[in-house]
Amino acid sequence: MPAKTQFHLTTFIKKQVCKKRACFLNHEENHMKDLKPVICVCLMSAMLMASQALSPGISQLMVLYGAGESAVSLSITLPYLIAVPFALIAGNLAEKYSLRGLLLSGGVLICITGLGPYFVTDFAAVLLMRGCMGIGLGLLFTLTPAMAPAYYPEGAMRNLTIGMQSAWAGSGGFVFNILSGYLVRKKAQNIYLVYGLCVLFVVIVWILLPTLTVGEKKEKCSGFKPDGLFTGFLTFLFLSAGMTIALSVSVYLPERGLGGSVESGYVTSAYSAAAFIVGCLYILFAKILKERAVTAACLLAALGMFLCVFGGNLPCICIGSGMAGAGLSLFMPGCINRIICTVPADDVSMSIAVMMVGSCLGQTFSGAIINPVASLFGSGISIRFIVAAVLLLVTALLSAVTSSKKR
Repeated sequence: MPAKTQFHLTTFIKKQVCKKRACFLNHEENHMKDLKPVICVCLMSAMLMASQALSPGISQLMVLYGAGESAVSLSITLPYLIAVPFALIAGNLAEKYSLRGLLLSGGVLICITGLGPYFVTDFAAVLLMRGCMGIGLGLLFTLTPAMAPAYYPEGAMRNLTIGMQSAWAGSGGFVFNILSGYLVRKKAQNIYLVYGLCVLFVVIVWILLPTLTVGEKKEKCSGFKPDGLFTGFLTFLFLSAGMTIALSVSVYLPERGLGGSVESGYVTSAYSAAAFIVGCLYILFAKILKERAVTAACLLAALGMFLCVFGGNLPCICIGSGMAGAGLSLFMPGCINRIICTVPADDVSMSIAVMMVGSCLGQTFSGAIINPVASLFGSGISIRFIVAAVLLLVTALLSAVTSSKKR
């Protein structure tokens, strides 16, 4: 081959290699840009369960503050009550301010109010900080689900983001509960250091999340619809029963002689882990269960509650807790699909907001509903799980009776 031709051929090959390498690097850069909002959605969704990070240390906090179980449990449920009005107004704020800025503001507020109780000993001050945490949670409750349609057009990436949001929202307590269970062993107040994870999450979101404002969405809304209100009521009942594990496990295991704070962390983490797995696979379950998803979720969670009572060892209780967590990840998306099928299109958004309010109220008043009813039948903590299981069966019955309705 002549030297000149060989030179041109070599130059051509080099140019093609450089071109392909540049295309590959550009593709990788765009791929990472596409994934950045997904990563941020996962981290912000995990923070939705931040309030429950104290559940493995309820008994130690009772000793630390000299307070009763109901008072300490209030520090877990109070943020969800305060979150209700702020969840309702967060959508209006997003029309005026940056979605990224509001998300970071909510995350920073959770960090400050989460770590703050480590530096104080007055329980009233602790409750005040925990109440303020509800403001941040309220912002995230509404704005985190809004990230999927805000950052992605309709298609595979939006569907992936919605699925991951559901999975991480249901399983955010996994790492929190394991770590808090270990932290509380040395010193009760150390349990608040678990919110250092939230600081890490917020920093990552601040670095990765692009600036974007949620556009105004014009939509006719004629008011609350009966089917939407009924789904919100079902959500209230389900969460009232489902929170029993988080609120009672740290006193239930010592009563059964099955462990303390670390073991409590295992049980609550089994709940979160199962919620995460089922949330990721929800699309597959939805194809099988269809409109029966909500009813199946209630039955699965009820069976898990019964297993926590009648299981004679820690692994059985962990499995029961996992079944309840799996029920949660079937229930919440199932309720959204139920709303879409039974509520006029113009009222879907309002009905989903009502559903989230039902979720917050159920988590807030769980102890106030389950514990007094259980005390009517005895003093054992296990009775709370039985009452919760019965409430879940009632919810399943109500869902089954009305699940045939279609929009």
